[in-house]
Amino acid sequence: MTMPRVFRLVSGQNQHKRDPQTKRQQTRGPPMLFREWIGSTHAQPWRHNHYLGEEIPFHLHYHPEYEITLTTGARGLRYLGDNVSEFTNIDLTLIAPNLAHSWQGKTASDHEQIEIHVVFFREEWLHQLAEQGLPELRELGQWLRRIRHGVVFTPTLAAQLAPRFAQLLQLKGLERVLCLLDILRQLPSDQQARYLELAPANEPVGDPRLKVALDFLHQHYRESITLSTLAKAANINETTLKRLIARQVGKSFSDLLSELRLGHACNLLLTTQYALPRVALDSGFASLSNFHRQFTAKKGISAAKFRKNRGKPLV
Repeated sequence: MTMPRVFRLVSGQNQHKRDPQTKRQQTRGPPMLFREWIGSTHAQPWRHNHYLGEEIPFHLHYHPEYEITLTTGARGLRYLGDNVSEFTNIDLTLIAPNLAHSWQGKTASDHEQIEIHVVFFREEWLHQLAEQGLPELRELGQWLRRIRHGVVFTPTLAAQLAPRFAQLLQLKGLERVLCLLDILRQLPSDQQARYLELAPANEPVGDPRLKVALDFLHQHYRESITLSTLAKAANINETTLKRLIARQVGKSFSDLLSELRLGHACNLLLTTQYALPRVALDSGFASLSNFHRQFTAKKGISAAKFRKNRGKPLV
């Protein structure tokens, strides 16, 4: 996550500095989706970052790790794929691997500053623990694999877990790992959590070829890209790739491509003053009419009204 001047990394691999292990692919020009590279904390196969500041203009990005983000003292907009929602005061969200996401926000009226805890981890780590002596983690791993996009938890669970996130800053060694596992243990218990998309219970483990394809798609979705192009990049035939996307992503290639482009467009509409033709072009749409058609069909509102309404649904 890119940190503005008024926002600083308080703890992570390096205190009060931009993390040298977090490298990003960036380009000049308008905001775009970029691949974030996550390092570990204290040689652990997971990472915890702690931020304090007055604003949170994180850029749209993705990474292969799961991400748990606890935000307190802020109000603004949360981007998860092409889903844009308001958040306020306290927000706890789980983001699935390779989902484009971002937050835009400012300090809430009754708070002096924003505090954010971000935990990154890979499902493979939990799988290894489960197979090497902790079979109790298998159920958690199965739950995680079903989450295709993300989960927005209730403020009740967020408030309940906030002290545990704070303890990640103080604990060391095994107690610190157990604290993280306790946070993960409690996430599936939130019966009122909002799942953006949930895969069938018998969903197979992700295919590594699909991961290569998705990584390529995240880097090139603003270009003229086809299923054939994607298949060649992942060294897989089109039929197999089409089947993998349908089974493990839960949508068609065209729907997935449209989702990435619309997510990018939503970000531009709410964070820039670009004219609609430029928003459409920069987001990868072949024409302005195609952009308007897809945007309205997906959002139920025109791009112009979406911008005017700051992403809020019409009442």
